[in-house]
Amino acid sequence: MARQRRIRHHVNPLGEKYAEPRAQRLSVPAHLGPHAQCDVELGCADAQFSFELARAHPDRLVVGLEIRERVAIWGQRLADAQALANLRIAYCNMNVDLDRVLAPQSVNRFHLLFPDPWFKPKHHKRRVIEAPLLAVLHSRLRAGGELHVASDVYEVALEVMAEIDGDPCSGFTNLSGPWRFCRDNPYGARSRREDTTHERGQRVWRLRWRVCE
Repeated sequence: MARQRRIRHHVNPLGEKYAEPRAQRLSVPAHLGPHAQCDVELGCADAQFSFELARAHPDRLVVGLEIRERVAIWGQRLADAQALANLRIAYCNMNVDLDRVLAPQSVNRFHLLFPDPWFKPKHHKRRVIEAPLLAVLHSRLRAGGELHVASDVYEVALEVMAEIDGDPCSGFTNLSGPWRFCRDNPYGARSRREDTTHERGQRVWRLRWRVCE
């Protein structure tokens, strides 16, 4: 029997393999129509959050984007098997592909849940939330759209807050007030990492911003 290749838990988004833009533009399923609300989970992994959100809101388009192609393929097959016609799981390297995958002003909510902390100084360049990505997220959000970030690592959440709340020109307004976290999860869906964090009795550091009008 052929040995099954192991799927890596972490990949380097700056690696040569992922540097060439090649993700495909996502289209809205015909049954939803062009004005359907759209939620996008960035770096969805097993996409538990996206699956729960898609089941709870069949009238929305829910998109899970993942850099590990085998994980994305597996996720879409599972969505098809569960007849979740409003759920799309697709390959995307956020650093180079996001503006190709999503049309301008097409997203209501972005969700970035428990991103890799990359603690070592030499790995800090791999962290996700930086000014170039924020500009793309802002351009893809509809009027009143939201950016939702959650982490179980306080330092990571604080760095994201500093990147956005610390820049008066970021184009985002903190829904809990400047430099404040959001206590509750208002979305009716949880990632596997959030479940694990609560089981350990640990806190989720949650942040929510809205596009400035």
